[in-house]
Amino acid sequence: MPLRVFVTGATGVIGRHLLPMLAERGHRVTVLVGEAEEEPRAGAETVVLGDLFDCPALRGVLRAASPDVVLQLSGLDGMDSDETLRRTARLRERGTRNLVDASVDVGVRRVVARSSATAYAPQGHEVADEQSPLFTTAPDEWGVACRAVEEMERILLRESDIEGVALRFGALYGGDTPFAEGGEIHRRVLGGSLPLVESGEGITSFTHVEDAAAAVFEALDDVEPAAYNVVDNEPAESGEWLPAYARMIGGPEPVSLTLEQARQQLDWATVHLLTEQRGASNFRFREVSGWRPRWPSWREGLAGLFGLWPV
Repeated sequence: MPLRVFVTGATGVIGRHLLPMLAERGHRVTVLVGEAEEEPRAGAETVVLGDLFDCPALRGVLRAASPDVVLQLSGLDGMDSDETLRRTARLRERGTRNLVDASVDVGVRRVVARSSATAYAPQGHEVADEQSPLFTTAPDEWGVACRAVEEMERILLRESDIEGVALRFGALYGGDTPFAEGGEIHRRVLGGSLPLVESGEGITSFTHVEDAAAAVFEALDDVEPAAYNVVDNEPAESGEWLPAYARMIGGPEPVSLTLEQARQQLDWATVHLLTEQRGASNFRFREVSGWRPRWPSWREGLAGLFGLWPV
Protein backbone atom coordinates (compact mmCIF):
# COMPACT_ATOMS: atom_id res chain seq x y z
CA MET A 1 0.00 0.00 0.00
CA PRO A 2 1.51 3.38 -0.99
CA LEU A 3 2.47 5.65 1.89
CA ARG A 4 2.93 9.38 2.21
CA VAL A 5 6.57 9.81 3.24
CA PHE A 6 8.26 13.00 4.46
CA VAL A 7 12.06 13.01 4.25
CA THR A 8 14.70 15.26 5.81
CA GLY A 9 18.32 14.81 4.76
CA ALA A 10 17.18 13.46 1.40
CA THR A 11 20.16 14.89 -0.49
CA GLY A 12 22.65 12.99 1.70
CA VAL A 13 24.34 9.73 0.82
CA ILE A 14 21.48 7.56 2.10
CA GLY A 15 18.67 9.68 0.69
CA ARG A 16 20.07 9.63 -2.84
CA HIS A 17 19.65 5.86 -2.93
CA LEU A 18 16.39 5.76 -0.99
CA LEU A 19 14.26 8.28 -2.93
CA PRO A 20 14.23 6.29 -6.21
CA MET A 21 13.28 3.16 -4.22
CA LEU A 22 10.34 4.98 -2.64
CA ALA A 23 9.16 6.37 -5.97
CA GLU A 24 9.45 2.99 -7.68
CA ARG A 25 7.13 1.44 -5.09
CA GLY A 26 4.57 4.19 -5.58
CA HIS A 27 5.07 6.04 -2.31
CA ARG A 28 4.27 9.77 -2.36
CA VAL A 29 7.41 11.58 -1.22
CA THR A 30 7.78 15.10 0.18
CA VAL A 31 11.34 16.29 0.76
CA LEU A 32 12.48 19.08 3.08
CA VAL A 33 15.60 20.90 1.85
CA GLY A 34 17.57 23.77 3.33
CA GLU A 35 18.44 26.96 1.48
CA ALA A 36 21.98 25.76 0.74
CA GLU A 37 20.89 22.33 -0.49
CA GLU A 38 20.28 21.29 -4.07
CA GLU A 39 16.98 19.65 -4.86
CA PRO A 40 17.03 15.85 -5.11
CA ARG A 41 17.80 14.56 -8.57
CA ALA A 42 14.99 11.99 -8.59
CA GLY A 43 12.29 10.38 -6.49
CA ALA A 44 10.60 13.38 -4.83
CA GLU A 45 7.04 14.31 -5.72
CA THR A 46 7.13 17.55 -3.69
CA VAL A 47 10.09 19.63 -2.50
CA VAL A 48 9.64 22.20 0.27
CA LEU A 49 12.11 24.71 1.67
CA GLY A 50 12.80 24.77 5.41
CA ASP A 51 14.93 23.40 8.23
CA LEU A 52 14.58 21.41 11.42
CA PHE A 53 15.19 24.41 13.68
CA ASP A 54 12.25 26.55 12.53
CA CYS A 55 9.46 24.92 14.53
CA PRO A 56 6.42 26.84 13.24
CA ALA A 57 7.45 26.42 9.61
CA LEU A 58 8.29 22.76 10.15
CA ARG A 59 4.86 22.13 11.64
CA GLY A 60 3.26 23.90 8.69
CA VAL A 61 5.00 21.87 5.99
CA LEU A 62 4.32 18.64 7.84
CA ARG A 63 0.64 19.49 8.14
CA ALA A 64 0.48 20.25 4.42
CA ALA A 65 2.24 16.98 3.52
CA SER A 66 0.14 14.92 5.99
CA PRO A 67 2.64 12.04 5.97
CA ASP A 68 2.20 8.53 7.32
CA VAL A 69 5.93 8.22 7.94
CA VAL A 70 8.68 10.79 8.61
CA LEU A 71 12.31 9.93 7.85
CA GLN A 72 15.07 11.87 9.61
CA LEU A 73 18.17 11.09 7.54
CA SER A 74 20.06 14.29 8.29
CA GLY A 75 23.66 13.84 9.35
CA LEU A 76 27.20 14.88 8.52
CA ASP A 77 29.78 12.45 7.22
CA GLY A 78 33.50 12.75 7.76
CA MET A 79 36.37 11.72 10.01
CA ASP A 80 34.47 13.12 12.98
CA SER A 81 36.14 16.50 13.34
CA ASP A 82 35.02 18.52 16.34
CA GLU A 83 32.90 20.75 14.12
CA THR A 84 31.24 17.75 12.44
CA LEU A 85 30.50 16.17 15.81
CA ARG A 86 29.01 19.38 17.22
CA ARG A 87 26.77 20.02 14.22
CA THR A 88 25.61 16.40 14.09
CA ALA A 89 24.86 16.46 17.83
CA ARG A 90 22.68 19.55 17.35
CA LEU A 91 20.81 17.87 14.48
CA ARG A 92 20.23 14.75 16.56
CA GLU A 93 19.06 16.52 19.69
CA ARG A 94 17.26 19.74 18.76
CA GLY A 95 16.41 18.71 15.22
CA THR A 96 14.90 15.41 16.27
CA ARG A 97 13.02 16.99 19.16
CA ASN A 98 11.46 19.56 16.82
CA LEU A 99 10.62 16.95 14.21
CA VAL A 100 9.04 14.54 16.70
CA ASP A 101 7.00 17.32 18.35
CA ALA A 102 5.72 18.51 14.98
CA SER A 103 4.99 14.94 13.90
CA VAL A 104 2.91 14.31 17.02
CA ASP A 105 1.01 17.57 16.50
CA VAL A 106 -0.04 16.67 12.95
CA GLY A 107 -0.78 12.98 13.61
CA VAL A 108 2.18 11.23 11.98
CA ARG A 109 2.18 7.51 12.74
CA ARG A 110 5.90 6.62 12.50
CA VAL A 111 9.27 8.42 12.64
CA VAL A 112 12.45 6.66 11.49
CA ALA A 113 15.74 8.33 12.35
CA ARG A 114 19.38 7.88 11.39
CA SER A 115 21.45 6.95 14.44
CA SER A 116 24.97 5.61 14.99
CA ALA A 117 26.56 2.26 15.80
CA THR A 118 29.89 3.99 16.50
CA ALA A 119 28.70 5.34 19.85
CA TYR A 120 29.13 2.21 21.95
CA ALA A 121 31.35 2.29 25.03
CA PRO A 122 34.66 0.40 24.65
CA GLN A 123 33.84 -2.35 27.16
CA GLY A 124 35.56 -5.53 26.02
CA HIS A 125 36.31 -6.85 22.57
CA GLU A 126 32.95 -8.47 21.81
CA VAL A 127 30.68 -6.82 19.25
CA ALA A 128 27.89 -4.75 20.77
CA ASP A 129 24.20 -5.46 20.60
CA GLU A 130 21.48 -2.85 21.07
CA GLN A 131 21.50 -3.28 24.86
CA SER A 132 25.20 -2.40 25.16
CA PRO A 133 25.93 0.96 26.85
CA LEU A 134 26.76 4.05 24.83
CA PHE A 135 29.99 5.96 25.44
CA THR A 136 28.32 8.92 27.14
CA THR A 137 31.34 9.46 29.42
CA ALA A 138 33.73 9.95 26.50
CA PRO A 139 35.81 13.12 26.57
CA ASP A 140 35.40 16.27 24.50
CA GLU A 141 33.20 16.35 21.41
CA TRP A 142 32.99 12.57 21.16
CA GLY A 143 31.15 12.53 24.47
CA VAL A 144 28.86 15.29 23.19
CA ALA A 145 28.09 13.19 20.12
CA CYS A 146 27.40 10.01 22.10
CA ARG A 147 25.14 11.82 24.54
CA ALA A 148 23.29 13.29 21.56
CA VAL A 149 22.67 9.77 20.23
CA GLU A 150 21.29 8.76 23.62
CA GLU A 151 19.04 11.82 23.81
CA MET A 152 17.82 11.49 20.23
CA GLU A 153 16.80 7.90 20.81
CA ARG A 154 15.17 8.78 24.13
CA ILE A 155 13.06 11.41 22.37
CA LEU A 156 12.19 9.03 19.57
CA LEU A 157 11.46 5.86 21.51
CA ARG A 158 9.68 7.22 24.57
CA GLU A 159 7.09 9.27 22.72
CA SER A 160 3.95 7.20 23.11
CA ASP A 161 2.06 8.96 20.32
CA ILE A 162 4.35 7.77 17.53
CA GLU A 163 6.15 4.61 16.48
CA GLY A 164 9.83 5.50 16.73
CA VAL A 165 12.59 3.53 14.98
CA ALA A 166 16.29 4.39 15.33
CA LEU A 167 18.66 2.83 12.79
CA ARG A 168 22.22 2.71 14.10
CA PHE A 169 24.42 2.72 11.01
CA GLY A 170 28.08 1.82 11.04
CA ALA A 171 30.82 3.58 9.09
CA LEU A 172 29.02 4.53 5.88
CA TYR A 173 30.88 3.81 2.66
CA GLY A 174 30.05 3.90 -1.03
CA GLY A 175 29.79 6.75 -3.52
CA ASP A 176 30.23 10.28 -2.14
CA THR A 177 31.34 9.02 1.29
CA PRO A 178 34.72 9.62 2.97
CA PHE A 179 35.87 6.22 1.66
CA ALA A 180 35.17 7.08 -2.00
CA GLU A 181 37.79 8.55 -4.32
CA GLY A 182 38.58 12.08 -3.14
CA GLY A 183 36.85 11.55 0.20
CA GLU A 184 38.51 12.40 3.49
CA ILE A 185 39.59 8.88 4.44
CA HIS A 186 40.69 8.19 0.86
CA ARG A 187 42.89 11.30 0.93
CA ARG A 188 44.37 10.53 4.33
CA VAL A 189 45.25 6.94 3.44
CA LEU A 190 46.76 7.98 0.09
CA GLY A 191 48.80 10.61 1.93
CA GLY A 192 49.96 8.20 4.60
CA SER A 193 48.37 10.23 7.42
CA LEU A 194 46.05 7.54 8.79
CA PRO A 195 48.36 5.11 10.64
CA LEU A 196 48.00 1.83 12.43
CA VAL A 197 48.20 2.21 16.21
CA GLU A 198 49.70 -0.63 18.21
CA SER A 199 48.16 -3.87 16.85
CA GLY A 200 45.08 -2.07 15.48
CA GLU A 201 42.46 -3.59 17.77
CA GLY A 202 39.76 -0.95 17.29
CA ILE A 203 36.80 -2.56 15.52
CA THR A 204 34.76 -0.92 12.77
CA SER A 205 31.38 -2.13 11.58
CA PHE A 206 30.73 -0.90 8.05
CA THR A 207 27.45 -0.12 6.28
CA HIS A 208 27.24 0.36 2.52
CA VAL A 209 24.99 3.29 1.64
CA GLU A 210 22.86 1.01 -0.57
CA ASP A 211 22.27 -1.30 2.39
CA ALA A 212 21.50 1.67 4.63
CA ALA A 213 18.84 2.87 2.19
CA ALA A 214 17.36 -0.63 1.96
CA ALA A 215 17.17 -0.79 5.76
CA VAL A 216 15.29 2.52 5.93
CA PHE A 217 12.88 1.16 3.33
CA GLU A 218 12.26 -1.95 5.46
CA ALA A 219 11.62 0.26 8.52
CA LEU A 220 8.76 2.18 6.84
CA ASP A 221 6.23 -0.27 8.22
CA ASP A 222 5.81 -3.37 10.37
CA VAL A 223 9.24 -3.26 12.09
CA GLU A 224 8.71 -3.03 15.83
CA PRO A 225 9.59 0.41 17.29
CA ALA A 226 13.11 0.15 18.75
CA ALA A 227 16.77 0.92 18.08
CA TYR A 228 18.55 -1.42 15.66
CA ASN A 229 22.13 -1.88 14.50
CA VAL A 230 22.30 -1.75 10.70
CA VAL A 231 25.78 -2.94 9.79
CA ASP A 232 27.40 -5.59 7.63
CA ASN A 233 28.19 -9.14 8.75
CA GLU A 234 31.94 -8.69 9.26
CA PRO A 235 33.19 -6.27 11.94
CA ALA A 236 36.89 -5.65 11.28
CA GLU A 237 39.83 -4.48 13.34
CA SER A 238 41.67 -1.45 12.01
CA GLY A 239 44.75 -3.66 11.67
CA GLU A 240 42.78 -5.63 9.09
CA TRP A 241 40.66 -3.18 7.10
CA LEU A 242 43.08 -0.23 6.95
CA PRO A 243 45.97 -2.05 5.15
CA ALA A 244 43.45 -3.80 2.87
CA TYR A 245 41.84 -0.49 1.96
CA ALA A 246 45.26 1.07 1.32
CA ARG A 247 46.09 -1.72 -1.14
CA MET A 248 42.74 -1.34 -2.93
CA ILE A 249 43.33 2.35 -3.64
CA GLY A 250 47.04 1.99 -4.44
CA GLY A 251 48.14 3.85 -1.34
CA PRO A 252 51.23 3.29 0.81
CA GLU A 253 51.26 0.73 3.58
CA PRO A 254 50.03 2.51 6.73
CA VAL A 255 52.81 3.44 9.12
CA SER A 256 52.70 1.98 12.63
CA LEU A 257 52.69 4.09 15.77
CA THR A 258 52.83 3.21 19.42
CA LEU A 259 49.90 4.32 21.54
CA GLU A 260 52.03 7.06 23.06
CA GLN A 261 53.10 8.33 19.64
CA ALA A 262 49.52 8.26 18.40
CA ARG A 263 48.28 10.31 21.34
CA GLN A 264 50.91 12.92 20.57
CA GLN A 265 50.24 13.07 16.83
CA LEU A 266 46.52 12.33 16.39
CA ASP A 267 43.27 13.62 17.83
CA TRP A 268 41.57 11.62 20.58
CA ALA A 269 38.67 10.41 18.41
CA THR A 270 40.97 8.92 15.75
CA VAL A 271 42.99 7.07 18.40
CA HIS A 272 39.76 5.76 19.90
CA LEU A 273 38.48 4.52 16.53
CA LEU A 274 41.75 2.78 15.72
CA THR A 275 42.43 1.18 19.09
CA GLU A 276 39.32 0.57 21.23
CA GLN A 277 36.10 1.13 19.29
CA ARG A 278 33.63 -1.78 19.37
CA GLY A 279 31.91 -3.29 16.41
CA ALA A 280 28.18 -4.04 16.33
CA SER A 281 25.92 -7.01 15.65
CA ASN A 282 23.17 -6.81 13.03
CA PHE A 283 21.39 -9.94 14.30
CA ARG A 284 18.33 -8.21 15.74
CA PHE A 285 17.46 -6.16 12.66
CA ARG A 286 18.00 -9.13 10.38
CA GLU A 287 15.59 -11.17 12.47
CA VAL A 288 12.76 -8.63 12.78
CA SER A 289 12.85 -7.17 9.27
CA GLY A 290 14.13 -9.79 6.88
CA TRP A 291 16.74 -7.25 5.73
CA ARG A 292 19.96 -8.73 4.39
CA PRO A 293 22.91 -6.58 3.28
CA ARG A 294 23.65 -6.68 -0.40
CA TRP A 295 27.25 -6.20 0.65
CA PRO A 296 27.66 -8.59 3.62
CA SER A 297 31.36 -7.79 3.93
CA TRP A 298 33.28 -4.54 3.63
CA ARG A 299 35.89 -6.48 1.60
CA GLU A 300 33.61 -6.96 -1.39
CA GLY A 301 31.86 -3.63 -0.87
CA LEU A 302 35.04 -1.56 -0.88
CA ALA A 303 36.48 -3.61 -3.73
CA GLY A 304 33.29 -2.98 -5.71
CA LEU A 305 33.58 0.74 -5.02
CA PHE A 306 36.92 0.80 -6.86
CA GLY A 307 36.00 -1.57 -9.68
CA LEU A 308 37.83 -4.53 -8.20
CA TRP A 309 34.72 -6.68 -7.63
CA PRO A 310 31.84 -7.46 -10.02
CA VAL A 311 28.88 -5.22 -9.23
